[in-house]
Amino acid sequence: MANSIKIGDLEKAINEELTIYCDDVTEKVKKISDNVMKTLVKNTKKDANKRTGTYAKAITSKRTLETKRSRVNTWYVKDPEYRKSHLLEKGHATRNGGRTRAFTFISKNEQIAVKDYENQVEEAIKNGS
Repeated sequence: MANSIKIGDLEKAINEELTIYCDDVTEKVKKISDNVMKTLVKNTKKDANKRTGTYAKAITSKRTLETKRSRVNTWYVKDPEYRKSHLLEKGHATRNGGRTRAFTFISKNEQIAVKDYENQVEEAIKNGS
């Protein structure tokens, strides 16, 4: 037996171990968040409409919030190309009464990123430290 703990110190020992576990998992989840966001940006740039190439170049991400226990990354399209996102994703009416086709590259890559993130976080929680 490596360590022996008195019954009075059991609560403190359990609390310390849970804190260490929580810190390890939090750091892993933050790294997973960054990696999944990088992959999402890369994939949406690759799948974006390449007519002029300026839209794909404007796709990026940034860290919008970070606390001790959380990190928020935001995918976005820089100005002035952001206006095209909804039109490309959903399609739009044309002058002659028709409609353009929708390029669903954003929602497709979002769904892939969410599944990937969930799987990696689940694995990080199971493995702990």
